[in-house]
Amino acid sequence: MFKAIASSMIVIGLVASGAFAGAEQEQLTGIQGINLIQLAQGEQVGESLQNLVVDNQQSIVGAAGQGFFGSIGQALGAMGECGLVAATQNLGVLGGQWQNIGDCISPKFQGSSLDMTAMQELGRANGAGAASALHTIVLNGGQSGANAIGTLDEATTVMGMQTSDLSGQPGSAGSIMTGMTVVGEQIQGSGAMQ
Repeated sequence: MFKAIASSMIVIGLVASGAFAGAEQEQLTGIQGINLIQLAQGEQVGESLQNLVVDNQQSIVGAAGQGFFGSIGQALGAMGECGLVAATQNLGVLGGQWQNIGDCISPKFQGSSLDMTAMQELGRANGAGAASALHTIVLNGGQSGANAIGTLDEATTVMGMQTSDLSGQPGSAGSIMTGMTVVGEQIQGSGAMQ
């Protein structure tokens, strides 16, 4: 099961004459994916495949733009013959971006974060059995802002693959637990010299 949450907020400041006075925007994207197979006794096979693409973009023409793109996949398989086999995957992504771009020569600031955690756990005991798991992850967050004194640009990209395989014969037991974590944060700003 995948759950994706995307929210965007844009605030545009206008002076009485209607001229552009500055821009603020914020974007938050969250993804949670969980995959689970449990086999108990008897002869059984289980498979699960999930793929998700998220594209969250926003811009204030001529002043600021930001975007988040994510493509993730989860594949899980298990088979057992008179054994206990369990396979679990958990993937969480949280990306956030904020910008405050001042007009003319006013200061401009922006920041972003992109955090990801991927976990896989495979286990089997008693009878013959096998399990396999695969995560594929491509994430990108970027933003830019400009006013009369220049531009700010930043981007974070994460690409990863995680795979696990476990098999065994009757009377044996085994387990595998793997994990990946990425924490990325950027903050930048510029202002006019007085």
